[in-house]
Amino acid sequence: MLPTLFTLGPLAVQTKSIFEVIAFLASAFIFWRKTREEHYQEDQAFDAFLLASLVGVLAGRIGFILIRFAEFGGNIISWFDIVRQPGSSIFFAILGASLYLYSYAKKQKWDVFEILDFWFIAVAIGMVFRHLGNFFAGVGFGYQTNLPWGIVFPGVFEKHHPVQLYTAIFFILLTIYLQWAEYHYRTFTWYRAKKKTAQTGFLTSVFMIATGLFMLLVQLLTLAQVMVQGLRLDAVLYGVLMLSGVLLLLNKSGRWRS
Repeated sequence: MLPTLFTLGPLAVQTKSIFEVIAFLASAFIFWRKTREEHYQEDQAFDAFLLASLVGVLAGRIGFILIRFAEFGGNIISWFDIVRQPGSSIFFAILGASLYLYSYAKKQKWDVFEILDFWFIAVAIGMVFRHLGNFFAGVGFGYQTNLPWGIVFPGVFEKHHPVQLYTAIFFILLTIYLQWAEYHYRTFTWYRAKKKTAQTGFLTSVFMIATGLFMLLVQLLTLAQVMVQGLRLDAVLYGVLMLSGVLLLLNKSGRWRS
């Protein structure tokens, strides 16, 4: 593991932070390239991405505080103290950013689900680097294992599942599929459901279904982040994500209305 990339006097540059910057830049590039290919105004597309990202940061922090409210309580200062009490919920960050982008695209009279399709391709590639950052930082690993690819992380003495690498590999494969499907899903007769043209939103649906299902499986290898009346809140959230993706896919294919 390499939690600290390098130090300059009192300044320590964390590997996780570097990967998060790379994740943002990679996502921004993908979103910019996709919107440019479809002739959206570059300045508006960039503003949409930047504002959605900022909303995502805020939503992620709020979500983190809400699901750990017993730790934070009513101490407002601790809510904003990301140095001594860092943390963010990636689920709520993506949810908040996506909802804002949906609203922004609607106001601009863009094809909302085309924009969201581009957005989730960008999110997928960003998640690759985010989880690689977690791996090098030695955080977010899974249960103890005796499997040969288990890894001893900082602070533990036994091998554990490198869940961060599993997740990074998943998002690499998902990114590859989404990039391929972008140019082919309009030819899927099952998706067009007898319509002349396929509706946008296919990539959004696939992202939601695949990510929800994979993260549900990951719950089998990791500790619950939050338990609510005996239920794993993270598992419930990812289950809702997967189900929402299925419903969206049915709706966009026209099968939900048939």
